Amino acid sequence: MTAKIIEIIDEAKDIRSFRLQAKMDYLPGQWFYIKLDENLKHHFTISSSPTEDFLQFTTKFREESDYKKALWQRKIGDELEINGPFGNFVLDEKDTTPRLFIAGGIGITPFRSMIKYVSDKQLTLPIKLLYSVKSKAEAAFAAELSDLRIVETEKEGRLDKEKIEKYCLDWKERSWWVCGPPAMVEATTSFAPTGKVTSEEFIGY
Repeated sequence: MTAKIIEIIDEAKDIRSFRLQAKMDYLPGQWFYIKLDENLKHHFTISSSPTEDFLQFTTKFREESDYKKALWQRKIGDELEINGPFGNFVLDEKDTTPRLFIAGGIGITPFRSMIKYVSDKQLTLPIKLLYSVKSKAEAAFAAELSDLRIVETEKEGRLDKEKIEKYCLDWKERSWWVCGPPAMVEATTSFAPTGKVTSEEFIGY
């Protein structure tokens, strides 16, 4: 199907959200494909919530990416070809287990969708969010996400077990949801409580 760009938002340094006019039934945390032309196709997590009246994806610019260069040239009113949704890294609103969301870089996108959904639906679902970024300048959605702790790696170092224990005292009781670059996901889940981890790696962003 085709979707029209209705708004482009600069969220943080080199990070943009593209809001689309399109009808798609999806769950918080799912992703879809966006095709710019025959040679340029990429998958993106849907960063909007099903409760919102637009479809949104958010991504970081990379100079070495022909896709990102082409995407950054798109303007309001342009149409994109989309296909989806896909993915099982999704919010189950019937599960009220307290959760610890751990995001690395652009891995914040599914959590923005989930937290917005929980807020709009007024669900009783305790969430703590730890967001690891190089600096606050690269932290997308920081102003709108509640109960958020940003870990700036250039000042504090990488998000490790010590920091998680410090910023989330009841981490053992929560289910862990981890999303970000493969190395970050692997390192973080290595000390997570056994049997309490759901993760998704972001490759090629």
